[in-house]
Amino acid sequence: MSALISKYPTPLIIVISIVLGFFFPQVGLIWKPYLAVLLMSLMFCVTLSMEPNEIAHSMRNYPVIIMGLFTVFVLTPLLSLLAKPFFSPIVYAGTVLAFCCPSAIATAFWAKAFKGDVATALVISIITNLLSIATIPATMLIAIGTAVNVDVASMMVNLGEIILIPITASFLLREFVHVDWKRASIYSSRMELCILVLLIWGSIAPGVEYARNNVTEFTVLNAFMFGTLALAFVLTHFLTRRFGHKKAVSIEIATTVKNAALSLVIGLTAFGPQILPPLIANLIAQNLLLIPAKALTKE
Repeated sequence: MSALISKYPTPLIIVISIVLGFFFPQVGLIWKPYLAVLLMSLMFCVTLSMEPNEIAHSMRNYPVIIMGLFTVFVLTPLLSLLAKPFFSPIVYAGTVLAFCCPSAIATAFWAKAFKGDVATALVISIITNLLSIATIPATMLIAIGTAVNVDVASMMVNLGEIILIPITASFLLREFVHVDWKRASIYSSRMELCILVLLIWGSIAPGVEYARNNVTEFTVLNAFMFGTLALAFVLTHFLTRRFGHKKAVSIEIATTVKNAALSLVIGLTAFGPQILPPLIANLIAQNLLLIPAKALTKE
């Protein structure tokens, strides 16, 4: 068993986290209010092994950034239009909202787990979250004819807490504490996996009741979300492979691992609880997609 875990840690962690979320949702709800703190801790651990100049170099790599913006803000929203003929207007609206959101804050962690370019994933995540203030309302207005409001102040505070504070703290620690941080990252990786379990468990827990009460609808929605995200992953692979394996992996992850928490906040504010089904299905589907994606991204 221990050999299996050491060989396939990430897929097993994802499966275990989802199973725990479905069987023990009340436990996951205990730390749901602290998911932002868990994300901060995850970002701190991930950036401990990074050099500041890696981020600066990635920010100057304009072709990679532009391609990342295209796949996040154009490719996946276009694929969300596939839902229109098959689902109700509210489910279609939820699908568009889920797919037009920026990259998840945890994109950098997944890039590290998949042996991608962590700095590239981090930069794309930061830029897409900043730009989403304008892109989400525009996409929703074009696709469904409904304007949604984005709380700019809350988003800026959230980004500052989850991204800037842990990155600054990790860089300061590296500056003043002189140890072998590459070696230390081996131990921090174990902590990252523990944090990941809590993040997925706590994120899934609020939607478990809906999934249990609407098994057929949830299964269909989840299959659609999974298939559409898988298509986005494959298309992104062909669009980005010229940038090299590591950068392609990072863009693939940034494209398909969306900021589900942001979509839930905006969706509940603009449409109410009836929009939850596609948003919950998206959250679970993008985590499930990471299991085959892990095998497909090996060199």
